[in-house]
Amino acid sequence: MKAVFAPLRESEAYRRAVKELTAKAGSVLADGCADSQKIHLAFAFAGEEEIAPKARIRLFVTYSDLRAREIYEDCCFYDRNTVLFPAKDLIFYQADLRSREIETRRIRTLRRLLSGRPVTIVTTFAALMTPQVPLAVLRDSVLSIAKGETLSLETIARRLVDMGYERNYQVDSPGQFSIRGDIVDIFDLTEENPFRIEFWGDEIDAIRSFDVLSQRSIEELSSVHVFPAREVLIPDRRFRDGTDRIRKEL
Repeated sequence: MKAVFAPLRESEAYRRAVKELTAKAGSVLADGCADSQKIHLAFAFAGEEEIAPKARIRLFVTYSDLRAREIYEDCCFYDRNTVLFPAKDLIFYQADLRSREIETRRIRTLRRLLSGRPVTIVTTFAALMTPQVPLAVLRDSVLSIAKGETLSLETIARRLVDMGYERNYQVDSPGQFSIRGDIVDIFDLTEENPFRIEFWGDEIDAIRSFDVLSQRSIEELSSVHVFPAREVLIPDRRFRDGTDRIRKEL
């Protein structure tokens, strides 16, 4: 990647911009660049030794979801940890998407932010204008499950329903869970493969990921963190308060 950014470092204008960013920790305006050059320039800035600690989260904001997808594909060349944060509203070119793909992408972005790891986020002004649940609320709603822990099936089922998961006989898509005997399958909305949790009474005996088609185990795990399957989360206290108000009005 150094060879890609080397020509820029020979430019006097580039070195002056880096100096401004380093000295003032502010912003610079770079005009006269083609669209692909803007992304090239942004990642070159982020890779500078003086700027890199402040550029762990890189944000690209544009005017439409179509343009955001183009920028996302270009950013993936420079950073594999690039995520797309689309707007909630559907428009015509998105009609072929799976029903929960937009929500999945949004929650995956929020999960990446909560992890604190470096990330590149591509989004639109419309997506940023949408009211968002505070990250602290999302963090408190994560269901953590560890091997050897004591947890009843009723408790885990209730938590998953509150988090927006749908109960099925067998999981076949993200956002679902199933309970068969002492086995709980959970298909986290942000994961590629579902988890299988085996109980011995109320104690968690084993946790593993598995292939949804063949049902074969992939990897044995010591713990998992299940993220909510929806963005709008209603705590029990607010839910009870809302139902009480409805009863009073009726």
